[in-house]
Amino acid sequence: MIDYNDEKTWKLFKEGKTKGIFQLESNLGRAWSKRVEPKSIEELGALISLIRPGTLKAISEGKSMAQHYVDRKHGKDPVVYIHDSLEDILKSTYGVILYQEQSMLIAQKLAGFNLQEADDLRKAIGKKKADLMAKVKEKFIKGCENVGIVDKETAQEIFGWIEKSARYSFNKSHAISYAVNAFNSAYYKAHYTKEFFLSYLYYSSEKQDPHQEVYELVSEAKLFDIEVKIPNLNNFSNKFEIRNDKIYFGIKDIKSLTGVTGDKVMESISKVEELIQKPVKEFTWLEVLIYLSPEINSTAFKALCSIGFFSTHKTAVSRNKALYEYLIFNQLTKSELSWVQERYNQSNWRTLVDCFKDLAPVKKEGGGTSRADRNQLITNEIHFLTNPPYALDDSPSWIIDQEKKFLGCPVSLSKVEAVDTSSANTSCKDIINGKTGENLCVVANINRLATFKVKKGKTQGQTMAFLTLEDETCSIDNVIIFPEVRKKYEFILYEGNNLLFCGNISKSDGSFIVEKIHEI
Repeated sequence: MIDYNDEKTWKLFKEGKTKGIFQLESNLGRAWSKRVEPKSIEELGALISLIRPGTLKAISEGKSMAQHYVDRKHGKDPVVYIHDSLEDILKSTYGVILYQEQSMLIAQKLAGFNLQEADDLRKAIGKKKADLMAKVKEKFIKGCENVGIVDKETAQEIFGWIEKSARYSFNKSHAISYAVNAFNSAYYKAHYTKEFFLSYLYYSSEKQDPHQEVYELVSEAKLFDIEVKIPNLNNFSNKFEIRNDKIYFGIKDIKSLTGVTGDKVMESISKVEELIQKPVKEFTWLEVLIYLSPEINSTAFKALCSIGFFSTHKTAVSRNKALYEYLIFNQLTKSELSWVQERYNQSNWRTLVDCFKDLAPVKKEGGGTSRADRNQLITNEIHFLTNPPYALDDSPSWIIDQEKKFLGCPVSLSKVEAVDTSSANTSCKDIINGKTGENLCVVANINRLATFKVKKGKTQGQTMAFLTLEDETCSIDNVIIFPEVRKKYEFILYEGNNLLFCGNISKSDGSFIVEKIHEI
């Protein structure tokens, strides 16, 4: 049974942790959820209505109707009614006409409209037809004169507000039903958090931009101390799954292994396990090469190497080394491969070099090569295996690039782990969790950068920036750089760059206002 007074659930809305919450998972929804801080289904329905384009664009006295609602709700501005008689109708929305039903109630109370006439007004508002609205206006003014609660001038003013609300007002019955669905999803996120993230990750492939969806979900999961891990020989499944209290990517969640290809990889693993009578988690790296790699197509196998699927404690192989040795091993002919597979159990091979030395012995007594040129090729490869032309260690930047390419985002490392973060005194997670103060410094990667020309004020015509920053803890999207600061540092402000950002937390909306930027 869902408790609609559950504090843990309402806390998610207050903190803007609404990724995956119905109607509120966008950056806009998250930002306004923090501003509104809904505490009831009524207020949640209002929030969903407030973030519609019309409400945000409808300006009165220098503010959008959405901002009027927020400022009045939190006591920054007094609640003002067009007429005292409307208080009972507009009290729940702080004097803002937010719903079509409110316009209907106003028409019934002030102009004596019956239900049909009030519905005609609703249709005129909903369809936004000027000719229909003009007819309703005439009837409304006459009705107000007959009822006598407000005079003609006030009636015209009120109807003017109703006309303006036609650009943004929403159907309250829809808003409340949306709010119930939003709360239900938030309730499960608050109380069944791992299962919630698992479900959304599982179906991320159905989103318009699956990689971006995965990135946002993995980033927000960090806020709830949930680990999302790459699959490996010890822990893997077909799709996203909870194992050992962590969420693991599935084989089919890896780019290049979706669909049938992923199914074939799973089938190949089962086939090889049965063949050599050994669970795959007990395979050595050499066994992976000899038995498993021939069963998986080259593109899929290289993807698995790149994300570290084979880099376990048992195999003790780096991702780069796995790729390097696979490319060499994959050059064997079918007869050479058969020779290697048939003799492995009777051999003392520990490495691929051991294998190749027996495959192409120097004195050519036995071995598995059939021609002199093949014998020479294998001999040459032994040299490259013992003297690789480049380092086979995995650099953090390379791991990050490969995981982003195949998983949608870095999973085992963050983008900033390739740089020195010792100069930071806070983190993105600290900021999201409400840390305040001045001269806060965070080392972060610019995940997204958007510019905006200021339309009024002292900096009119100049360009400011809005950033999404990411560090090892999570990402934040309410980062603002005002024109003067942006101009000073614009040559280093680009997506993908790691920088030290220093600034203050805005007291009005919790945004991180950047004042200084340093290269690291």
